[in-house]
Amino acid sequence: MEDINGILSKVGLKCTKQRISVMQVLSDADAPLTVENIYDKVDGMSLSTVYRIAEKLCEKGIVSKHTIQDSDKFYYELINGEHRHYAICLGCKEMRYVDICPVHSPHIDNFTVTGHKLEIYGYCDKCQKKLNTKGR
Repeated sequence: MEDINGILSKVGLKCTKQRISVMQVLSDADAPLTVENIYDKVDGMSLSTVYRIAEKLCEKGIVSKHTIQDSDKFYYELINGEHRHYAICLGCKEMRYVDICPVHSPHIDNFTVTGHKLEIYGYCDKCQKKLNTKGR
């Protein structure tokens, strides 16, 4: 990944200690994180500061924001020059990276496509078993 200071500077953001901390947490993550997840890993920042930084990074195109169907939580991840797709469990909220992209160069009349996001919802094996056990 490009230097965090360079990424922030490139989009016109000051390289504050707080922004660098949030970016580092996101950079180290294996999967998208909630604001609460990020907050737990940074020192000396309020939850609202972490939220504002995450939203500003989204606004600047550095971070992508995911939602889970029927949830009020947002999940954030660094974009790193690539787009990702996820299969999201509605039971445990686990987000699994899907390594294929079914959308290739979409053409829409009178519309310039600049990106896309695909989120697939369902239940992981573990949550399916729980659901099947409850249904009996």
